[in-house]
Amino acid sequence: LIELYSNTSVTVTTDYQFDLLRFAAQSDETILVRELDDIKALKQIIFSIPARRRDGDGAIGEAVVFAGYQVAWREHEFKVIFATVRHIPFSKSIAHAQWHLIGPEEPAQQLIHSCALFCSTYRDSVWVFDQFWRPDHELWLSVQKADWKDVILDQKFKDAVQHDYRSFFRSEQIYKDLEVPWKRGLIFLGPPGNGKTISLKAIMKEVNVPALYVKSFRTWNGDEAGIREIFSHARRQAPCVLVLEDLDSLITDLNRSFFLNEVDGLEDNDGLLLIGTTNHFDRLDPALSSRPSRFDRKYDFPNPTRSERRQYAEYWQGKLKDNKLVDFPDSLLDEVADKTDKFSFAYLKEAFVSTLLTLAGEDSDGKTPENFRDVILAQIKHLRDSIHDGAEELTMAGSWARKATTSVDGRGQLESDQKVFDFRQGSKRTMSSPIDRAKIQKGFAGKQQCFQIPT
Repeated sequence: LIELYSNTSVTVTTDYQFDLLRFAAQSDETILVRELDDIKALKQIIFSIPARRRDGDGAIGEAVVFAGYQVAWREHEFKVIFATVRHIPFSKSIAHAQWHLIGPEEPAQQLIHSCALFCSTYRDSVWVFDQFWRPDHELWLSVQKADWKDVILDQKFKDAVQHDYRSFFRSEQIYKDLEVPWKRGLIFLGPPGNGKTISLKAIMKEVNVPALYVKSFRTWNGDEAGIREIFSHARRQAPCVLVLEDLDSLITDLNRSFFLNEVDGLEDNDGLLLIGTTNHFDRLDPALSSRPSRFDRKYDFPNPTRSERRQYAEYWQGKLKDNKLVDFPDSLLDEVADKTDKFSFAYLKEAFVSTLLTLAGEDSDGKTPENFRDVILAQIKHLRDSIHDGAEELTMAGSWARKATTSVDGRGQLESDQKVFDFRQGSKRTMSSPIDRAKIQKGFAGKQQCFQIPT
């Protein structure tokens, strides 16, 4: 190419973030790309499977192996040759995209910069870390459905949460004037099903900064490498929101000190809003739960009060006002609120959803649907019974978890939060969930102690 175009420059890039065709198709830049007729293109037919089976049968597309383009960008024109290149010819090594921009060198470098910057900035995506970072468009779509008006919480509590993160992002100069790091840490705690996740989504949707979500610290190179990459990426994206769900599971005795060093060590974490969630605040190390410089504020999401349960019922009353199967009088609001003591918001939602499914099923079968009031009160009773049963079973399982620290069959110790116990049924060992374990009318096979489940 240099010999063919000796009167101009040939600028070459193999940067994986440079994708000229995507840049032309999606950016707001003024750029025209036309495939050259005098260069025979080589393309492969590929099949793309759908993300979900219900989305269809997939589609046929083209993958470019070799092609030439005429490109007009701003006031500059280039001839561009694209080729996939293997560093080791005739091998199975990874093929790399190699772009050759034929034209003035400085404008070519400017085009590479603009294109790579655009392609490296993922819009309409949440960054997800699970062994490595990847942009997740599906999660972003899920986040867009969240809205604070659908989050039923005590209004003063909701206002406090909203003020916390909103004031953080608009107070950079105040932090600098006070000569304190512009970072903040929040913990959302409380039993599952009470609004932690939906509140997180509402925050991620509103803040208009990159959202980063961590599923696990684990990588092929260990937790420390994962933690380092998580915070390095967060610093590159800052200001941003970094979400660590289930802190008590993510942070272990082995990775705790490394995590703490990344949170408040020498590295610059300016612009980082760190939000952790936990269903088991008591399991967190005091270095996390009690020191303000790491997590400055804790927000407790308990089971809803009677007022909040009534408010949640009002929310559903509004949603169902045009449903012909539902007669939802105001008097039922108080009945629902009174009969759902100790219900989480997740249980309340299940009561309404299962009721509507029951009514819809009867209607589609040609039956006369039952009265909405009777069905929802029956569903509440069913859920109430399951709460009582589950509480007894989990209490037994939890007490065993605290006691069962002795060696089991010489295979090491069971930790207090381990979810697999061994039982004997005769000579047969079985494994089951915590609730199922509590139903087995057999003993715990401990080396030093044996606990009998009450009949």
